[in-house]
Amino acid sequence: MKDSTLLVIVDAANVVGSVPDGWWRDRRGAAERLRDRLAAQGVPGREGRPGGTGSVVAAAGRGVGVVRGVGVGGAPGSGGG
Repeated sequence: MKDSTLLVIVDAANVVGSVPDGWWRDRRGAAERLRDRLAAQGVPGREGRPGGTGSVVAAAGRGVGVVRGVGVGGAPGSGGG
């Protein structure tokens, strides 16, 4: 049987924006907190750790660095359509 590794891609803007906790005052900080939570806890509702987790960050969140287990890529636009 072929080894299959789960890769999870997270649209950080949609996840961060789903909770009205003041994220709009510090979008980059909110993206970093999400990245750190994914690195520490993995994917909610899933046992174990995926083979990799990626986060796509739009405009104001750009510049968020990678941490072990979570890659980060910037979206070309500002998000929101």
